Amino acid sequence: MKPLLFLILFITVCRAEPHLPPGTKALPSAAEKGRGPLALVNLNHHVLGHARVFGGKEPDLFVAGYGGPQAVHLFKCVDTAEKGAPIFAEPVVVKCGFKDKGCVFQRTDGGVVGLWIDKEELVTTSFDREKLEFRESKREKLPKAVKSPSSLGVLRNGEGYDIAFEMSNGGKGTEGSPNTEAWRPFNSSGIAVGELRYRYLIGWPAKGEVRQITKTRNEVFFSMHGITGMDLGVGHERDLITGSRQGNLVFYRNKAASGFDLETKRLVAGEDGNALRHPSINPSVAAYPGGLIACGEGSLYFYRFTGKWAKTGAPVFAEPVSVLQEHANLYAGTLPSPTTVDWNGDGVLDILAGNSEGFVLFFENIGSNDEPKFLPATRMQAGGREIQVQAGYSGSLQGLQEARWGYLSPNAIDWNGDGTVDLITGDITGDYLIYLNRGTKTQPKLDPAHPIYCDGIDLHGMWRCRPAVAKIGDRMALAIVDGDDHFHLYWRIDDYNVEDGGKLKLDDGKLIGTSGGVGGMSGRCKLDFFDWNRDGHLDFVIGTGRVVSIPDRETGYPMAALGQNPVVGGLIGSLVDKALPVKLKKTLGTPLLMLNQGDNTFARPLVFRDEDDLVIQPGGAHETGAVGTMLGKDGPNLLICNEAGRMFLLPGKKLRTAR
Repeated sequence: MKPLLFLILFITVCRAEPHLPPGTKALPSAAEKGRGPLALVNLNHHVLGHARVFGGKEPDLFVAGYGGPQAVHLFKCVDTAEKGAPIFAEPVVVKCGFKDKGCVFQRTDGGVVGLWIDKEELVTTSFDREKLEFRESKREKLPKAVKSPSSLGVLRNGEGYDIAFEMSNGGKGTEGSPNTEAWRPFNSSGIAVGELRYRYLIGWPAKGEVRQITKTRNEVFFSMHGITGMDLGVGHERDLITGSRQGNLVFYRNKAASGFDLETKRLVAGEDGNALRHPSINPSVAAYPGGLIACGEGSLYFYRFTGKWAKTGAPVFAEPVSVLQEHANLYAGTLPSPTTVDWNGDGVLDILAGNSEGFVLFFENIGSNDEPKFLPATRMQAGGREIQVQAGYSGSLQGLQEARWGYLSPNAIDWNGDGTVDLITGDITGDYLIYLNRGTKTQPKLDPAHPIYCDGIDLHGMWRCRPAVAKIGDRMALAIVDGDDHFHLYWRIDDYNVEDGGKLKLDDGKLIGTSGGVGGMSGRCKLDFFDWNRDGHLDFVIGTGRVVSIPDRETGYPMAALGQNPVVGGLIGSLVDKALPVKLKKTLGTPLLMLNQGDNTFARPLVFRDEDDLVIQPGGAHETGAVGTMLGKDGPNLLICNEAGRMFLLPGKKLRTAR
């Protein structure tokens, strides 16, 4: 084999690392003691358990993060919030040979134990308080019946413990890849195809045989994401609760004083008697004094146990409230897409942000435009209810399992010229909605969502995109990524209708494409009209995911232009075409700038670089929001997000956009 070919075939796939200018910090919470929702720098969280490590009144919390840098963290409990949610100090990284699929609990003698699934083995570790380290003390083969468990939970049993494992029923889901034209997660009747994957529980008691402990093997759709033992009072000292993909919390009464004797599942109820549903997808659960903590994609929430029981026989918990952390960064949810606007009419710019959970968040600026200070988010409402857009049964092109994602991307402008700011959104479905403001400048009040129409048809384009909105001349303009995957301009006719303004073009006359592929590799583009170079013409500031490729799939940013391996350049690409086992270097979502040439044609995209000539990439593969703004001194400046929910304000004067 020739040396160069040998090198190419054995190149390690390079993981792209995020980059921000040196010294850049995420926007902090301006609340008292910097309090804000607790969230690691990860897309998903898994609460491992609690123990009194630091000797406080309430126990401390062990949390693992995945989707990003994986580690186990310990949070010291420092206070309790008004509605009973715990407040923790900043996290400390714990040395641990395992990052997930674990459970942490405290023995009666005060020792802290961590149990972990390591492939087909169960590993027992003990926690060293002084060195903040889990040390392995025992490793044993899992019983044959416990094959590839997804999570585990522990029920105390005197000085020992019984273990419950989450198991798959073997359902295969939809076959094929969502990144191909052949992918069809729904049939011609609109029904999801493929087997529905479900989970069930197997018990491994301290005394007795390993066996299935749930009534069926179809207990929870897709995944439970964790199991916790709960002491809910007399007769309920050893019950179990699990999470679920769709957000239900599933309760099992355990009648056994040791081991398992589970009743049929029930859905944990709210105070109205109806089943609670976690605000976001994939919640795992862990008992905590007074209730339980649940988290999945997004931040941590506390559910207070009311001591009551629903008619269904399920325990009743209060509505979830945020678990808080002191000295926290502002948290905008996962995959946030921001915009800046004076939402409450006090003369300073606030931040609005949509996220993958489907919410629109309002961050009030209690400082000034030059020196902004933001309070933690409150969820925006429309028609008297919180805005939350999610895919539902068939709204995601990637199938039923994505029903709880929304990928909401808002823009704000006075659309109808009545002096108040309205909201226009794109989301997971590819639809565009408007929320008209019927309030005042200082007291906004949004109508429920209403579709935007063109030629009487709902305006629809690529999924997970943000519309750009601005007044151009004397008309209101809206730009989206259309169904042909091109930048497309529309003009306002009235509150709910637009007319076709044509596809936007590059200065060489070519159309502007967006996606790096089809299906799941399409869309994910966040458009923003903003005059970056102050020449009187509106440019595009664009947030992207790593599969975005503007203006074409062969040379576009960021995927094609930034995704090649610099060691061997284009040669790798030619070899990939010949089906050799080589992969390109992966890039990240990258803020882009497309300058308006003065006649509403646009130059090819530019990346933002710092003073060291390094490309700005805030972190995240899926998608990241970016907008131009006059927040901060000496604007224009750049407000960007990483996909783990942090926001960064970068001084425009320290950014370069030359090729």
